[in-house]
Amino acid sequence: MAAEWSSRLKGHADLVQNLVQEVPKALGRASLTLDQAARLHEVIEKGIRDFDEVLQLMDQTDADEKFREAAESLARSWQHLCDTAEDKVRSMSELDQPAEHVGEDLSPELNDNDEEDRADTDRKQ
Repeated sequence: MAAEWSSRLKGHADLVQNLVQEVPKALGRASLTLDQAARLHEVIEKGIRDFDEVLQLMDQTDADEKFREAAESLARSWQHLCDTAEDKVRSMSELDQPAEHVGEDLSPELNDNDEEDRADTDRKQ
């Protein structure tokens, strides 16, 4: 079982090393679409789920401390990549919101165009 998690840990180390270089470039592209950013985020989340399986396998064996430290470092890297992609998706989603939704969160008093009040104001003048 150690051979399984150790080879998968090495695979994740190689993958994360590549992703740390490529994800920021991809997320920084001016031509990046919201769908592309969301898909990248999904791929990173899938990588995290797979890495969680590696951690579970490691927990079932007596893994050396150096491997556990490497796994902790990789887990932090995966989480950073996920957070970065999630932030990009969120910011792009906010920019993609139609203008008609602006003000929907206002209380009814502030979002209301009550014609009666205006009519009363007009009469008092």
